[in-house]
Amino acid sequence: MKVLFISHSSVIKYHQQKLDILARKYALEITLVTPPYWPEGGRDEPLDKTFPSIKYLVGKIFFLKTHMLHFYLNADEIVAQEKPDIVHIEEEPFNTPCWQFVLAAKKRKIKTVFFTWENILRKHNPVYSYFENYCVKNCDYMIAGNEAGKTIYTQKGFKKPVAVIPQYGINLEAFPEIAREVPNLWQVLYMGRITPEKGIETLVTAFKGLPENVVLNIAGTGTPEYTALIKNKIKEAGLENKTIFHGHINRDSVPNLLASMHILVLPSLTTPIWKEQFGRVLVEAMASKMVVIGSDSGEIPFVIGKAGLVFPEGQAEELRERIKRVINETGLFLTLAQAGRMRAAEKYTNEKIATELYEVYKKI
Repeated sequence: MKVLFISHSSVIKYHQQKLDILARKYALEITLVTPPYWPEGGRDEPLDKTFPSIKYLVGKIFFLKTHMLHFYLNADEIVAQEKPDIVHIEEEPFNTPCWQFVLAAKKRKIKTVFFTWENILRKHNPVYSYFENYCVKNCDYMIAGNEAGKTIYTQKGFKKPVAVIPQYGINLEAFPEIAREVPNLWQVLYMGRITPEKGIETLVTAFKGLPENVVLNIAGTGTPEYTALIKNKIKEAGLENKTIFHGHINRDSVPNLLASMHILVLPSLTTPIWKEQFGRVLVEAMASKMVVIGSDSGEIPFVIGKAGLVFPEGQAEELRERIKRVINETGLFLTLAQAGRMRAAEKYTNEKIATELYEVYKKI
């Protein structure tokens, strides 16, 4: 089986791991089509060509970075040249590349599948609406990264089969199993973008009433203005001596950082145009046997399941209560740490995701 896989985010090595498994374990011919680079973590990441099992094809693109808009100048040529059995477009159906590759595949009667993270029902401009309607009508299969995406596109008229599969997983081997013990000094971590919708201000407020042996760690980057605002709130709360800023953490360093932490908090806030679509850091933390605490924004409660604690978004007192429970109930800390590791292993590995994709391909 030959699969043409289009994905701008797969310029990164870690996002290609499921494709490597599909190629090696299931003997699929995988051709990955990407732009020559993509902005990730505030930097332009060039295409990584680590895996010999994958054929890499750099598309000719037009890229308007200010709007994160790109389209391929040679989409039809690529499909004609590769002659795949399936075209898997890991792009939203309202984006130009999805429409381009579905159009090129349909001309040649090739089966197609698209991916979506959408979890808010919203209207698009006329051009995006045209692309979306075309893809919804003409694609043969849909993969949603969350349950909300499945519901939304069913409402929008998608009548073909749907699978709910996260876009990316983890390699469990990268997160060695730790023999967790109850610490004397608790390390609480937020890791991600430093932006208003991530709810960091809620976490800072929650920290005001916590014991002295609890340290706040913030890893990630944001605009200088908003980062300064967060630091000022920390100062106003008298938490300067209890807060550590780690800045940007490259992916290779993430397992070591998580191994040194005990509780991960993802306090995301829903806005009119955004709510948490998945929360990959939750899975990485669970794999590291950290206890995870998340708000009830978007997909967070579904990712955590019974392997962590959930609080109402924006409610600092409720978050403080959850953190206190973990540090005061030693049995709860150890139980949730083990439950998180098991959940990550059972549901969120690249091996698991690759197997589920293979089943989709067989059905198509």
